[in-house]
Amino acid sequence: MYVAIVLGTAGSGKTLFTKALSEYLEDKNLDYAVLNLDPGVLAENLPYSPDIDVREFIKAEEIMREYNLGPNGALIASMDLLMNFIHDLRQKIQELKPEYLVVDTPGQMEIFAYRPSGPAIVENLFRFPAARCAIIYLFDPFLCIYSPSSLLSVLLLAESVYWRFELPMISVLSKSDLLDQDTLEKLITMINDPEKIAVFEDVFQIKQDLSPILSVTDKLGTIIAKEVVPVSSITGEGIFDVFSLLLNTWSVTG
Repeated sequence: MYVAIVLGTAGSGKTLFTKALSEYLEDKNLDYAVLNLDPGVLAENLPYSPDIDVREFIKAEEIMREYNLGPNGALIASMDLLMNFIHDLRQKIQELKPEYLVVDTPGQMEIFAYRPSGPAIVENLFRFPAARCAIIYLFDPFLCIYSPSSLLSVLLLAESVYWRFELPMISVLSKSDLLDQDTLEKLITMINDPEKIAVFEDVFQIKQDLSPILSVTDKLGTIIAKEVVPVSSITGEGIFDVFSLLLNTWSVTG
């Protein structure tokens, strides 16, 4: 089984990307399933029909009422309580036995990635013989072009996600259809080579003193900057390239 776990900051387009990737697999007549791991998403906000849905076992709105929690507290509690249903989710995966499994994660990434429950869920949920997992990390282009420090923060965040899960990671620049070609090309260059931030500073909406920022860029690892793929979940552009990278990643890690 080949598992693609979709991660990214809130608003980066994880759910729409999940839909686009699943439609690609459908068009190719591949055996796949979609797993929704977001207990807080409303049914009317899901653009796809999940084959496996965590909300069958736990819903954030019910946790809010039961424990008198706010939205964030309910999401945190839901992810922690989800550990009690790992066996049930694994059983549903085993019943479907998909060749490809696309996993949509909670909108607020920090609740999933930076609390102990997130990596523990991934480690235990997909512990199948010969299962191969990879992360698809979505960069929100509007966070990237806001300011040089914002782009640097996004890069460091992606790097930290890699070390939280220690799984192979594919970098995706989402919403590429909303950027003009010149900005898109410059942004991709800067993500791949952060030292180019000084060269293309005209891209940013807010200007900053680059000296402290550039002093950090040479310390960035190469985990996130191997190859960033521009993708539009609306037009489908780039989905083929992402899937090709996934195949290569799974074959190497296998």
